[in-house]
Formats: sequence, C-alpha cells, structure tokens
Amino acid sequence: MPDDDTSVENGRKKSAVPSVSKALDVLELLAEARPGLTMNEIVAALNRTMGEIYRIVVYLSTRGYIEQDENTGRYALTLRLFELSHKYDPTERLISNGVPLLERIAARTEQSCHLGVKNRNSILILASVHSPRPAGYSVRTGAVFDLANTSTGNVITAYSSESEQKRYLSKLDKSERDSAVERLAHIRERGYEDRMSALVKGVRNLSVPIFDNRGIVAAITSGYIEQVDARFTPEDTLNEIISAAQELSKSLGSAPKD
Repeated sequence: MPDDDTSVENGRKKSAVPSVSKALDVLELLAEARPGLTMNEIVAALNRTMGEIYRIVVYLSTRGYIEQDENTGRYALTLRLFELSHKYDPTERLISNGVPLLERIAARTEQSCHLGVKNRNSILILASVHSPRPAGYSVRTGAVFDLANTSTGNVITAYSSESEQKRYLSKLDKSERDSAVERLAHIRERGYEDRMSALVKGVRNLSVPIFDNRGIVAAITSGYIEQVDARFTPEDTLNEIISAAQELSKSLGSAPKD
C-alpha cells in the first residue's frame, strides 16, 4: 500500500494536467481575440465554469503571460510568449546556420532566396537574402503566406507526418485534393519542387526541404527569374540550393540520406 507522501504526489500530478490544459486553452483563445476578452467571455467561449477558469486567468496574469486592461476589464496576451519563442534554440540555430548558406546561394547564383517554416496553417519567412544584382525579385523576412499557395509550404507538407498531410488535405476543396496529393507525391519522388509561382507571374520556385534529427523543419526556396547575362541556369541554381540544404540539414543533426 502506498504511503501518504506517494498518494499526495500522485494526486498533484493528476490535478496538474487538467490545469495545464485549461491554461493552454486560455492562451490559445486570447491569441485569436485581438481586442481581448473579459473573464465572463473567456468562461463562455471555453464552455467552462467560473470556478475552473478564474484561478487560471489570475495565475497567468500574475506570471505575465496575460494582462487586464484597467478600463475595459478585458484580458489580452502580453509579449511574454514572443520573448520565450525567441529563446528557443532550434529556431535560433536554424537561422544562424542557414543565413550564411542563403548568402552563398545568392552570391553564386545572383538570385534571391529565403528560408521558410510552417507556422500553423501558414508559412513564415525566417530569413531572406536579396540578389546582389541592382534589380530582382525577393521575399521579405517576416512575411507570412498561405501554406497551400507556396512551394515552401508544399515541400514541408510533403515530408510531414501522414496525419499532418491528411489534416492539410481535409482543409482543401474536394476538387483540389487529387491534384494536391499528386503534387506532394511528386515532391517526395524528386526531393524538391520546381514549379512556377502561384503568386507572382514569371517567377520559378525552386524549393528544397531542410531536416533536423526529428524530421522536416523548413525549406530553402529561390524565386528564380530570368536575368540578362545570367551566369546560372535554373538547373544550376537548383543544384546550388540542394547542396546548401544538405549542408544545413547535416548541421542540424539530420542523418545523411541513402
């Protein structure tokens, strides 16, 4: 029979999990509510009782994750989560290891390139390097795009788990699903995507996946445009991106592919 200390400890563990779940529910709810929500609105939106939510909201406020507007009584997120995300080493390492390689691609090919990651249902551009030429096409660092409309998004999805792919496909119109499945399969077969941009006419997307020890984490993409007296063809540029992507993946702990 367990002693009293063990029973108390087990009881704490059982109660802690629902509390964490409720706290995450509150944070995710407020992330979608720009003006913020009152305590009653939070309780109603989460379909919980005041007793379940009140102490969670107060504690999150005390810890600095949310704050209450004195005039409206509404709670909203602070920048605390943003601060924590920028301390997350894998993202910092991805950027610090990736930027020199992006610079190398741009210098050699005279084409701009960028490093993108999946952020929920969107693609976030973590870093971008412009072409050294006086005129060209580039994507802004910090830009956010719909996942389905980008080569970066499709490359990342192609190498994501089966459940994530099913989730992605379920959000598409039924008329688009067959072609989307074919597109993802084609990317896996080739190991990259070479496709005209769906967003900008005349831009040819060359996109290659980046892996770490856990799996797919990002993609390097160049929006190739025809330049007068270009030194690199699209095929040359793609090979340069593949080489850089393999180098970056290795630095992140990805095992070499057979």
